[in-house]
Amino acid sequence: MTDINKIISKLPTGFVDEAAGMDGDKLRAEIIKAETSLREVDIAQKADEKLTGARDIVKDIVGGYNDAKKAQRAKIAYTLHLLEERGELGTGDFSIDSDAEADAAVTGSGPGLARSSKKADTSRGRKTRAA
Repeated sequence: MTDINKIISKLPTGFVDEAAGMDGDKLRAEIIKAETSLREVDIAQKADEKLTGARDIVKDIVGGYNDAKKAQRAKIAYTLHLLEERGELGTGDFSIDSDAEADAAVTGSGPGLARSSKKADTSRGRKTRAA
């Protein structure tokens, strides 16, 4: 169900009272008017060269970071694949003192934050420490 108060807070001043006095035909006409206005705004936004240029700049800047993240995620995925292929996934020793600290290191949670529970590798019926 929609929270009507959130919607009302986004309306132009006076629209709630104005709409309350409209009959069904006028309300439908408002919908059509709003849809037409949305279309015009979308067309203007797509034609805005300054906005397009800014998006291109952001894409260029963010691209390097995203490439670096993708490379690191690929490394993780491949090393996990190799460990699983060798039957070593979840069997190695951690240099961290406790399981709770190991879970925090793997999940990124820390003291006072919710930790995710250990997950089972259901494909082989065994539990993994770093799943």
